Amino acid sequence: MLHKKSSNNNLMIKALAASVMTAAIVIPVANENVQAAPVTKSTFKDVPKSHWAYESIKQVAEKGLVTGYEDGTYKPAAQVTRAEFATFLARVFNSNERATVSFNDISDTHWANEAIQEGLALGFIKLEDYSKNKFEPNKPMTRGEMSRWLASGLAHENADYGKAIEEMANSSLTLIPIPEFYKGGVNKKDLPYIGVALGTGLLSGYEDFTFKPNGNTTRAEVATILIRFMETMKKAPSDFIGLQELREVASTGTNILTISNFKKSKYGGYEDVLGKPHTYLNKTGVATIERAIFVDTTGSKPKGIFKDMFFNEQSNDKAILNKGIYAVYYEYTFKPSRDVSITSISNGSDMNFASNLVVDKSKVAQFHLTSPTGSSKNEFLKGETYRYWAYNAAVSGEKLRSSTDDGSMFYYEVPK
Repeated sequence: MLHKKSSNNNLMIKALAASVMTAAIVIPVANENVQAAPVTKSTFKDVPKSHWAYESIKQVAEKGLVTGYEDGTYKPAAQVTRAEFATFLARVFNSNERATVSFNDISDTHWANEAIQEGLALGFIKLEDYSKNKFEPNKPMTRGEMSRWLASGLAHENADYGKAIEEMANSSLTLIPIPEFYKGGVNKKDLPYIGVALGTGLLSGYEDFTFKPNGNTTRAEVATILIRFMETMKKAPSDFIGLQELREVASTGTNILTISNFKKSKYGGYEDVLGKPHTYLNKTGVATIERAIFVDTTGSKPKGIFKDMFFNEQSNDKAILNKGIYAVYYEYTFKPSRDVSITSISNGSDMNFASNLVVDKSKVAQFHLTSPTGSSKNEFLKGETYRYWAYNAAVSGEKLRSSTDDGSMFYYEVPK
């Protein structure tokens, strides 16, 4: 009996050894070309409870969306690559759909191939974004690229997100509240996707309000993004006021209906006067309104997705808070009939059309807005055409109206 037991033990030891060897064979080694070895635990030795992303990292690890490394680390500061992010999103969708696309640098046995094929099938990865048939799986994801994947992933879940992308992509009125919109440094094709990311809160700007579309994302940041993404997937675009504002601007040149209590009358809205000439009564020139952006300043804090772009709580702007007033920022095109100052211009027009109030200088600098200085100097010269932003206001409860030379009107009122 003793001999038989010993024999059984030997067999068990050999089987266990074989099992360990087999496991060792299938577990990939973590390096730049392969996926990190799966770790089942949800806490990591390099992510203490004091880490700002501790809870998000714990959640994504528990859900099996992002795994750690064999040495028990998560590497929160490491940049996320294309192959990794494809894998993370594929795990979120957990779909059986697969494309059959061959990239020159992705073999059929590549650890991320299945996830990439799933991404292509679901549409959050688009083949046309990758030239020369190369996916470059180890290339760090840019924030612009991440916006494309996330917004396209939402479009797969809800076609209305796809409509939002199309509206912003196909409109000349689209305005995305990031400094790079006017300054440059962003691929224009990325703007509608960045708009969805900002409008839903999936991604946000930095302290200086820049989006940094060419910047990269860390594994700590992506944990937070994935949690937000799963929550956003459960909601419709109409659940996000910021996204509604962006869509309204792309469609009509204004966000007035989304952010304020004004309602358009039967006489027309801003979309009926955009780009149409308005000759000032004092014959200083001809102006057009190109966009009318509202910030809700009726309460103690400014509200709206454009507030950081135009309103400065640290300046004289704060004087209108809690007064039942909406801040309105008009983008004008103006052709002067003589050399003239901005003060002279507004003296010849309905107060709801022209303005001699310049946008806060700090916002002009931060967001690269074109704006006059507001001095008495003749800064508009005859023969030139100017495009600039200026500040106006609308009182809640009062009518908001004006017209252009051809009789077109914008006319808003607050229902009683």
